[in-house]
Amino acid sequence: MAEFDIAGYVSRVEANRSVKDTLMKGLKTRRPPYRISVTDLLNLKQAYFRRKYPEIVPPLEKQQLMWAGTGFHKTFGSAVSSEEYLEQFVEAEGVVGKIDIYDKIPVEVKTTSTPVDTKDLLQYRPTYIEQLGMYCAMVNAHEGEIIIYQRRVEESPSTSPLVVYHVTFPDLKAVRREMRRRRDLLMQALISNDPGNLPACLWFGRQCDYAQVCDCATTSVHASHEIARLAGEIYVDSTTCERLLSKMAGSQPSELLGINDIVFPRKAYFRRLRLQQVASGEQVREEKAEYLRSMDERGFVEVLRDSLRFGAPGEAQRIPVRHLPLADLVQVWQNVPTILRDPKFSSLVDREKLPRTFSHYFLRLGFDCALTENPKGRLLLYYTRVPKEDAKLMVYDITFRKLDAVKAEALRRIGLLDKPQTVLQLPKCPSWLCSYCDDRVECGEA
Repeated sequence: MAEFDIAGYVSRVEANRSVKDTLMKGLKTRRPPYRISVTDLLNLKQAYFRRKYPEIVPPLEKQQLMWAGTGFHKTFGSAVSSEEYLEQFVEAEGVVGKIDIYDKIPVEVKTTSTPVDTKDLLQYRPTYIEQLGMYCAMVNAHEGEIIIYQRRVEESPSTSPLVVYHVTFPDLKAVRREMRRRRDLLMQALISNDPGNLPACLWFGRQCDYAQVCDCATTSVHASHEIARLAGEIYVDSTTCERLLSKMAGSQPSELLGINDIVFPRKAYFRRLRLQQVASGEQVREEKAEYLRSMDERGFVEVLRDSLRFGAPGEAQRIPVRHLPLADLVQVWQNVPTILRDPKFSSLVDREKLPRTFSHYFLRLGFDCALTENPKGRLLLYYTRVPKEDAKLMVYDITFRKLDAVKAEALRRIGLLDKPQTVLQLPKCPSWLCSYCDDRVECGEA
């Protein structure tokens, strides 16, 4: 049977400038915080200027890094914990905060692109310890954990991209005392409109967003980390790290299919095959590292979607679709199926080339439209590597023809994946994906 070509079912691709402008405005608008937070107390000078100059917004390049970190927190937290312990709001000493995971002790999740020196967290990441220390003080816990995901960890059998630190805080009263001191300093500066008594910004000389308005170059108050110095024992907790990795691996997808599985049926075939096999220790290590990377990427898109907010409340909803063994949710916005993707291209793709260049995006959107019986969908492309801010986000309205044929292809793929005799029965993945695929030899595409 000939390969299904979704491009032949695309009747119209229109760039929607009105929607793009609305979404870009949302990305570039930031409301000043109304309450003092734990994050504020980590950098008082920046907290001051964030309130005094809400019109100063970090460039999208910097926001992308923040979105990636926030997204990883959400996806990782969901994998290793349960909903009742995630993102727990706490308040004490007139300060608010949100603990990433709080079951028995506070747990902070961090991401970094710079390898962490496991010998001296106090020297290289004092703010990580300070944030955990304040959360411990707020909930009266004398110990907590910091989980660090290192995106660019050196590849070796003994190196894990995940590191867990156990930290104790024997003197919580001293931590609270320092929190109150910093809180009062910030409040006094805000009332008097004078940041002169606030310590120099940690980002001074490092492309700080507030470099044009700050007084860090002339201040005599130096940054310090009193709370970090109040920490007691700090050690790498390898046992907890392994437990988390095992728990994370156990949370991977079940035998049920999602719509993405019928976009890439051969990948789904091998994933399901691995679920039935006993893997070696080395295979398990590689799969856990790959799963962490996929969580990082998925998390970025999820937080980008939250940042865009998809318009006014009530405009976005998720429609369930079920054709066993497929069970999934279709994202619908303004009554049309909508997908958001982040292509790793350094320049925009011409509109007429989109269906061929991003055939997998169009196939996913086509299946979403067909399974919800809507001939029109919306594709949001956020180009992370395009430097020009106004060119990063593109919005396209896509109209499909012969929707019944697209739905028939979706159902055909579901049937093939339900009881596959051989991988050769299944539609091939895009050619560009084959060169990166670990299963290319077994697939016959090597």
